[in-house]
Amino acid sequence: MNSAAQQKLANQVVIITGASSGIGLATATAFHRAGARVVMSARDPGRLRQAAEPLRGSPGPDPLLLPCNVADRAQVDRLVAETIRHFGRVDILVNNAGIGMIAPLDATPPADAAALMATNFLGAFHCSQAVLPHMKERRAGHILNIASVAGLRGIPNSSLYSASKAALIAFSDAIRIELAPFGIRVSVLCPNRVKDTAFFNNAKRYGSLGLYHIRVTLTADAVAAAVLKTAIRPKPIVVIPFVSRAANTLNKFAPSLVDRFLARNMPKPGPVSPVRP
Repeated sequence: MNSAAQQKLANQVVIITGASSGIGLATATAFHRAGARVVMSARDPGRLRQAAEPLRGSPGPDPLLLPCNVADRAQVDRLVAETIRHFGRVDILVNNAGIGMIAPLDATPPADAAALMATNFLGAFHCSQAVLPHMKERRAGHILNIASVAGLRGIPNSSLYSASKAALIAFSDAIRIELAPFGIRVSVLCPNRVKDTAFFNNAKRYGSLGLYHIRVTLTADAVAAAVLKTAIRPKPIVVIPFVSRAANTLNKFAPSLVDRFLARNMPKPGPVSPVRP
């Protein structure tokens, strides 16, 4: 990162949810190295402390660790209030917290579907709404939502995960227009699957299902670099890597071809017991 970019991020106060691993931890590390004042948040206090340990004692202020379940509005309100109490403001919010689920539709438990939406979509809603009065008062701020290419093109046997990310993309599009008059920027990032994260390994699974077969090259550090670049030069939407941008374009003009590709490359489920409401 060049010095001009570092100057833009130095001393910026950044809240990052889901910061104890994967993309969230890589993003927290990247902002910390750029001189930002980082607030790391995640549900598990122990994992959060362990994840932040390498950042302590390095150049720049130690990160502020604030455990929070973004599905719980009261916890989100405390997260934002404590950040403002400690640092005096919030410049950037990175809505990264999320969970995964791999399941055919007929085996998707309604309770798990509701929990996934509560974290992946409503969590971003809670955090965005919580920082809004502060950012409006300052007439400045940037909300960056981490969605997925699965939100641009639904993935079979990950229908609820895809739906949650599609909702996040539409949410970002809408509030970007709403909040522009107040000087608040909104961006949404859509990465493909990341190879150095346990996100989908930790996803709930129903039936004998695996992930669709693609060559995975994207890293958590690459996504973090895209987040920083977007924080410096805001864009409405960022799709990475290049092959995903190409696939997104193809899906717009020839969705049936993408259907056939996904059908060929998606593992077929074994026998499953349909879930009863």
